[in-house]
Amino acid sequence: MELRKTPPLSVAHHVDLSQLPINSEAIIASIAAPPRLASRLRELGFLPGESLRVLRNGSALIVQIGETRLALRRRDAASIRLAS
Repeated sequence: MELRKTPPLSVAHHVDLSQLPINSEAIIASIAAPPRLASRLRELGFLPGESLRVLRNGSALIVQIGETRLALRRRDAASIRLAS
């Protein structure tokens, strides 16, 4: 029998929004962006604990939070970390 080591719990792996496939749903864990961008994303509804869905994925993403649909640049979407 082979024993495998599991990674320590302190090592967290978060997927960012830019990696999420079309029609996937996820919950926002955090925003890792410069202060001005992070503030703007929070104003638009990207808040930790909020559920979102990716409607379109390309050079820009179309994301739905509640009844609101928003377009995001891929590089901005990469700063939104999702809960695993």
